[in-house]
Amino acid sequence: MVSAPPIYVVDDDPAVLHSTRFLFESEGHRVETFASGFELLSAFPGPCPLCVLLDHVMPGMDGLEVCQRLRDIDARVPVILITGHPNPRIRTRAREAGVPLIDKPLAFEALVDYLAAGHTAPAFRGST
Repeated sequence: MVSAPPIYVVDDDPAVLHSTRFLFESEGHRVETFASGFELLSAFPGPCPLCVLLDHVMPGMDGLEVCQRLRDIDARVPVILITGHPNPRIRTRAREAGVPLIDKPLAFEALVDYLAAGHTAPAFRGST
């Protein structure tokens, strides 16, 4: 039996990583967590996750920079950007990058339903 691909969760807040892992695992998903964009990028190339739930505000490299690096290495992975600091500039940058953005705290039930219905964010492709 082939197991379903994992959900990758990237956040510099250990409490967010722990609670998000717990919630997704309670719904039967496999979860891998990463404390930074650098840690996430080290997982590629590798098995393609169901999606990457990626915090925007992190030290060293923000979520949109991580998204661009995923594009640079041609990682065709669906990304959902999350933020606890929403502002119009972040929303505009995410929209221009073609990345869905959701606010923290996460509407977890809606996100689980979205994934269960087979919806994921558009996969990144090479720059256009």
